[in-house]
Amino acid sequence: MKQILTILLISIASTIGAQNTWHKCGFDHVIHHLNQQNPGYQQHIDAVFDEAYRIGQQTQHSRTIHTIPVAVHVVWKTASEKVSECKIIEQINILNEDYRRQNADASNLRPIFNSIAADTEIEFRLDTIIWTQSNIDFHSLGPFGGLFPDPTSIDSVKGTSPPLNTDNYLNIWMLNLGSGGLLGYAYPPDSLPNWPAGASAPNSTKEGVVLHYEVVGGPTSITVGGGFGAPPTTINTQGRTATHEVGHYLGLRHIWGDGVNNGGLFPQPSCLADDGIGDTPNCLDRSEFDCDTTKNSCDSTLAGDMPDMIENYMDYSAESCMNSFTLGQKNLMKGVLNSARAGLANAVDKNRPAYDAILNAQPLTVNTGNTCVNTFAATNANASVSIPDAPCMGTIANDVWFSFTATSSDVILEVSNITNVTGNSNAMAYELFAGACDSLTSLACGSTGSSALSGLTTGEVYYVRIYSMSTADSHNFDVCIRNNNVVAIDQLQQIMAKSINISPNPTTGTITIDIDNTVNFEGFVSIKNILGQSISNTIEIDNTNNQLVLSLVNENNGMYLIEVTLNKHKIVKKVLLQK
Repeated sequence: MKQILTILLISIASTIGAQNTWHKCGFDHVIHHLNQQNPGYQQHIDAVFDEAYRIGQQTQHSRTIHTIPVAVHVVWKTASEKVSECKIIEQINILNEDYRRQNADASNLRPIFNSIAADTEIEFRLDTIIWTQSNIDFHSLGPFGGLFPDPTSIDSVKGTSPPLNTDNYLNIWMLNLGSGGLLGYAYPPDSLPNWPAGASAPNSTKEGVVLHYEVVGGPTSITVGGGFGAPPTTINTQGRTATHEVGHYLGLRHIWGDGVNNGGLFPQPSCLADDGIGDTPNCLDRSEFDCDTTKNSCDSTLAGDMPDMIENYMDYSAESCMNSFTLGQKNLMKGVLNSARAGLANAVDKNRPAYDAILNAQPLTVNTGNTCVNTFAATNANASVSIPDAPCMGTIANDVWFSFTATSSDVILEVSNITNVTGNSNAMAYELFAGACDSLTSLACGSTGSSALSGLTTGEVYYVRIYSMSTADSHNFDVCIRNNNVVAIDQLQQIMAKSINISPNPTTGTITIDIDNTVNFEGFVSIKNILGQSISNTIEIDNTNNQLVLSLVNENNGMYLIEVTLNKHKIVKKVLLQK
């Protein structure tokens, strides 16, 4: 059985001697164990890396950008383990920055290594997130209470949330791996030539990366236990567990070459061990979460050896020290993407809307009038779920996000011109949120149309998610936010009175009534004497019939009342007849 597993493990206290020895990766132990079960296994591992490196060398000048589609599986038991979409997007952004050498700390690389630092020309595209609740305590599986997860535990993790096609997607599982120090693990490529006789490839569902949920996303601190009696340790993480493990997934070994195995539980440090990459300096052993820039562990063993490259993502230095891959590492990973993992380039882009996440919410400008002048043409076709919790109404499968800054305590959300992309129903819903990306509070929800959003704080940013109410439907639609300009009845009548102009006044017999038609209206006009008696027929008016010419030539001199009713509001104006 062929199983290539790398495990990022923070600590195992040595049972020999007084000090703790840090082994945050069990890759070397697993390789040795599997080679005993399958003679020739180590030979195959070497062949995998050699072949990938050869292909990478051949294609190193192609300048092709490889975009890897990512499917994230959040497998959770308690609410705290339910990694948010915001954290996931933050993690994808960190991967893109690190692999394209756009990370803010890239300039911290020591000048001696500047000539070998690489933009790997590898990018990552988040295609979908799958949330799965499970009752399994993954951290308790495997030998030593999960210290080294065995194949059964791996299957348990991934079987809970089956992968998307592993030929076309990098599957990343995020779950609770416990506080024993295990932060993540990954499988290197498994389909290159020279597989030894008598061995077989593992099930494809094992391909991918597993991360402890607490190390997902940007800078944070976590406490891990020190196995075998060692004291707990607090470590600072910056999302680079994923950078390291994806490196394994793309064929990279640890920079120190994992040592030489002489039959013990762990290989022994050796400057003669190598990671198979020509430009990474040899080093005796892993860094121990330090940032020692003076360290050159092989200077007395190898002539002309460069300092230990603690900045390399494939070392075990503190994540704040890591900032680089090398050109040689790039070539190997590109070789893998042109061979063992070539299928990653063939996954169809789902073309998710750019605003298919609260972190990328589309800003909307609040229209100051009673009509929508600034309207955004939106779609939720190909959108994915952003919050796994049940929505306030309907069944959510394709929400998209918008944001606005409140200009008053009351605004109107208008969703209009709904047309189906898929399905037959045009039923959609909205939900209003306050707060930050990872700490949202639901304020209101309802069916779309014209919806009043009340109780807002002027100047605060609010978020609106809009979704189809059936998983069978997706829609194109227009969305806008406008002020809810509600005024008192007497104020409204004053406003409407100013929109009516009667001339001449006084008149000798004929008057012209002009009504402002920039606002939709309908109603009627009539003329009454000072006693309130009608002296004319009622005349209907609207936007298209907003100018009337009326005659008082047959009436006696005096005061007359022009009664105008607009949208059920009555306005009375006086006119003086003087013949």
